[in-house]
Amino acid sequence: MTGIYLHVPFCTVRCSYCDFYLLPEGARGAGPPGRAAFVDALVAEIDAVAAAHALEADTAHFGGGTPSLLEPRQLEQVIAALRRGFGLAAGAEIALEANPEDLTPERCEALVAAGIGRLAVGVQALEDDALRRLRRPHDRRGALAALAAARRAGVASLAADLIFGLPELGTREALDGLRTLLDQEVDHVSLYLLEVHDRTRLGRAVALGRQSLPAQDDTADLMEAAIGILASAGFEQYEISNFARPGHRSRHNLKYWTDAPYLGFGPAAHSYLAGERWSNPPDLAGYLAAGGRPLPRREPASPADRAREALYAGLRLTEGIDLDRLRRRYGAAAPEPDAVRLAELAGAGLVTQAGSRLALTRRGRMVSNEVLERLV
Repeated sequence: MTGIYLHVPFCTVRCSYCDFYLLPEGARGAGPPGRAAFVDALVAEIDAVAAAHALEADTAHFGGGTPSLLEPRQLEQVIAALRRGFGLAAGAEIALEANPEDLTPERCEALVAAGIGRLAVGVQALEDDALRRLRRPHDRRGALAALAAARRAGVASLAADLIFGLPELGTREALDGLRTLLDQEVDHVSLYLLEVHDRTRLGRAVALGRQSLPAQDDTADLMEAAIGILASAGFEQYEISNFARPGHRSRHNLKYWTDAPYLGFGPAAHSYLAGERWSNPPDLAGYLAAGGRPLPRREPASPADRAREALYAGLRLTEGIDLDRLRRRYGAAAPEPDAVRLAELAGAGLVTQAGSRLALTRRGRMVSNEVLERLV
């Protein structure tokens, strides 16, 4: 089954850390008329691609940007196009990323009625000073109210994002925020370490010495403590940054980590199908001018490149990757981990191997980038 990603490039404000393609409120085309035109173009793109590919999908994920800025009736319009073009198998996961300020009780009920079964709420932090530094448009109270509203509306799977390693946010405050989040009875937590991109406000502030990041060892200790708290609350760590109660893993994101096919719609969206990758240009004006049928940019990748990416993505999962399955899929192009380095990493307690299944240990997941660089 194929996964479907839909990129909605609108936000009320660009957060200080954000490097995604989006148009903040006030930008040309970012208001309600532009959103309506975008939805029409998105449906046109879905119809055109569906006509060219006889595929069925079992996940659809609205990302961005802030997809919750679309009206529920607009989301319903897009979902109807997906059902028409790709079937959306019975029990399909239909997920929406949302900002807390959009989630009133009435809006949550309308989202459920429109077909949204999974809601991923961008909480990011539960400390007001940290939220202001991030330029988030909500506060702690608003985030908690949004989660409560989603729960009362009957959202089938409620997820929330937190960012760790924030400037000037202490360990105690970060862990208190996590505990408070768990008190809201969420089903899934994505716990991301802050990434600093040069082109963002935060990246410039760090480069100029106006903000400082916590020491790497302190952040590692913070993550270790958080993993323990989540485990005690009944969450399983199924991927480096993702934790779920049983039955609530992100089925769509698992497509990326298991080398499964997916189609992307909207400006800046990426696709991967039959060993080929392509993407739409990050240009809303061009996307609208093309009526939702932009000229995609092909992204050439050799079988060896794709196999290496599949290995790295699979090792993000707690269960690891089956090397025999990787060899069957990619043949001679499949990467072979160096036996000597593999033994060294196992001896250091960073990887385990049982038959053909290779996995990172809990300690190995904490330094995954370094392990992967040494492995192949």
